[in-house]
Amino acid sequence: MRILKQTKVMFFLLALISASFFRHSEAHTKQCSTVAIDNVPGCFDAIKAASNGDGRLLKSSGSCCTAIRSTLPKLCYFDVYPGKSWAIDYFQTICKYLFPPA
Repeated sequence: MRILKQTKVMFFLLALISASFFRHSEAHTKQCSTVAIDNVPGCFDAIKAASNGDGRLLKSSGSCCTAIRSTLPKLCYFDVYPGKSWAIDYFQTICKYLFPPA
């Protein structure tokens, strides 16, 4: 009986430790630099619309997609709305299909 209880405790601790290793910590997320995006008129509005599923404004502005592509690093988050961040990779993928690289 005691061995069964020890085994359960060991599996619980293993699950707890594994979960702490594989869980993404939001404390270390990088926020994207918006310098390039801020320099293109209407680009921020186009990004907000694209985050809601409407890519028409991005399609009409190739310069906005150029600014999105130049945002580094590739794994950063862009605050579209307060409390709602999107990975910049999401918008880079949209631009990749709207304006394929030559």
